[in-house]
Parts: sequence; C-alpha cells; structure tokens
Amino acid sequence: MGTHDRIADDPVLAAKRDTDEYRNAREVARVEIALARAVFKRRTALGMSQTELARRAQMTQPAVSRLEAGGGGVPTLAVLDRLARALGVRFSVTVGADNADETLGLTA
Repeated sequence: MGTHDRIADDPVLAAKRDTDEYRNAREVARVEIALARAVFKRRTALGMSQTELARRAQMTQPAVSRLEAGGGGVPTLAVLDRLARALGVRFSVTVGADNADETLGLTA
C-alpha cells in the first residue's frame, strides 16, 4: 500500500474533505492556480521578465513570483486590472461557472 492509498483511506482526512471549509479552500487554490498559469503564459509569450511585469504593474518582483507560483491568495481587482494592463490584455471573470480554466483568464 502506497502513501497515497493510506491518505485516501484515512477516515480523519476523509471527514475533513467533506467540509465547506475544505471545499472553499480547494476552490480558492483552483482559482489561484488558473490565474498563475494565465499570467505566466502571457508574460513568457511576451518575453517579459518578472521584474519588468512588476514594474509595469506597480508591484514587486517577489509579488509577481508568488502570484505565478499560485500562492498568496487571489489578488484584489485593482491588482488584477494593473496586471492585465501591464500584459496588454483584458481580465474577465464569470461568476458561477463550473470550470475556472474556461472563465478566469487574461485574454488578448
């Protein structure tokens, strides 16, 4: 039995996964990861460094790094707007969708 199997079968962990708190945290993480991928993909497609993006978006380079790593929470709308402008795209969010990859993104 591998580690993954023991974790999957653990009744304490299974009970935690069945809570609103767990589901909410998982949803926030999913949004963070979708945003991180979109920012990284657009920035690298433009050949832009994290430092340059940070300068254009009035952020610090470590803040851009954390965002691209999918950590630190979901940015404010003001930060998202500055990022979108710095990347030359429009940011849009659709509320209530089932798949963040289809509805949360930076579009050219």
